[in-house]
Amino acid sequence: MTDEKELTQIERELVLQYLRDDNVPLTITLEEKPDQTEADVTDNRMDSIDYEKRVPASAVFPVAIKSRQIEVLNQGIILLKNAGRLVQPFIGKSVRVQFYFNHVGLYFISTVKEYSMGFAVVIPPSIKRVKDSFKTNDFEVSAVLSFDSVNHVCRPLYGFNLFSQPKWSEIEIEKQHHAKFLLEKFITQGKQSAVILGNGLHLISIVRYLTRTSVPENESVEGLVKPLDIIYIDDKRFVCAAENQDELEVNQHYTLELSFVLASGGPVKRSVRVNSIVEGVFADEDNGLRKCWSCRYENIQNEDVRFLYERISGKKFAG
Repeated sequence: MTDEKELTQIERELVLQYLRDDNVPLTITLEEKPDQTEADVTDNRMDSIDYEKRVPASAVFPVAIKSRQIEVLNQGIILLKNAGRLVQPFIGKSVRVQFYFNHVGLYFISTVKEYSMGFAVVIPPSIKRVKDSFKTNDFEVSAVLSFDSVNHVCRPLYGFNLFSQPKWSEIEIEKQHHAKFLLEKFITQGKQSAVILGNGLHLISIVRYLTRTSVPENESVEGLVKPLDIIYIDDKRFVCAAENQDELEVNQHYTLELSFVLASGGPVKRSVRVNSIVEGVFADEDNGLRKCWSCRYENIQNEDVRFLYERISGKKFAG
């Protein structure tokens, strides 16, 4: 079974038997996510919104279904037991159902329907393997942080546009109050510790990451060590993040290598190799599992500053 390839008939039968014999946890997500209403934020002023018009978070983010909440029938139907509240937003919609088979991530596309026996999804003829999202050559930008013989691979986090300025409106509406609290706290701490915050745009990405809704995620292989997530880059600093990992140390020096694809889908890349120092570690006391590390460049060459500024901002470097 290779990336995104459909299982053979024999492989599919083995998977179906596995599902029937051992109920496994599932992750369900919409194939097409509906638009969400967002709050417009200007000069730290938040406009009120009609919360009844908002799309429920469960209709946007993947939902984890526990193994005890499913039953797989011989007909290839998965019953979703006592999961009505979770799956209600998905009724009648095309969904992606993901699970692990012998630690290999698999998925199929189906529709959540309501039957006399309850909510269910029919397993279609086509079951595919989850694409390996760890491959850094699939991204416009990737990075490696190195210290001695230890390398930390970094990849962009889905939903964080590294080539545009962070916007307050990108933070989930219901999380903006707490995000504002964290932002003010980090600014105060930065001033007290003499940390160079610059324009502070990276702090918006940091508080967005720390307050975002947790998203269940199936990878191509279960149990792999995940790369660090890139959530912000500019010509002065690089910010990465992780959950359930304690990777980088504050004030520690790392060699940072950034790789950018120069043409969409093309093999030509431009690399920037620079020394960096972890100038700050950011966390939320309410969710200590998540951390962000801000790495400031040291002794960066002028041509690299120019390239980073123009590649990230899309503007001409004035010098």
